[in-house]
Amino acid sequence: MFTAVAEELPLATASVDSVVSSGVLCSLSDVDLSLREVLRVLRPLGSFRFVEHVAAPARTRRRLLQSVASPFWSTVADGCCLTRDLLGRIEQAGFANVQADKIELSQCPSILRTHIVGIARAS
Repeated sequence: MFTAVAEELPLATASVDSVVSSGVLCSLSDVDLSLREVLRVLRPLGSFRFVEHVAAPARTRRRLLQSVASPFWSTVADGCCLTRDLLGRIEQAGFANVQADKIELSQCPSILRTHIVGIARAS
């Protein structure tokens, strides 16, 4: 077992079959660099599987609440950003194929209900 940061994975290029992320991307200081690292370490046709909370749809009451709460939330939740468009970031990261669904988890607090669940494949 070892500890590492997502922005600099101590793994060889094209050395893993799958990377899993759950509730992590919201807190990273550099999401784009981290996604490039995921792509770097994945073998061809490897998969990046993710479950992440994301910003609620624009112009909704929940999105407004997220925007207002975000500075405080980030302080108490280890840098977690409530308003990130993580699906857009994943789609723009260079994966060959991204398949994802947006879901609403009613058992979560209102500001954390909107999630993406999906898989992205390396080329």
